[in-house]
Amino acid sequence: MTKKIINNFDQWWNDGENKFKKLIYFFTIWWEDGNNKLLKAIFISLAFHVIFAIIWFFFKGLNYIF
Repeated sequence: MTKKIINNFDQWWNDGENKFKKLIYFFTIWWEDGNNKLLKAIFISLAFHVIFAIIWFFFKGLNYIF
């Protein structure tokens, strides 16, 4: 006899609440964990690069317009 496997994650993810809050929850739980320090450093580096790229494109665009 086979039992149907109940996937609690699917039920939790599709329960109608805000998905953005759930993603923030995943990120904060992962971030507070003491493991994966190298991966966290890579994410921080990528975030800084993205922020500086946005600022650079913004000022480059302003110089092109004016």
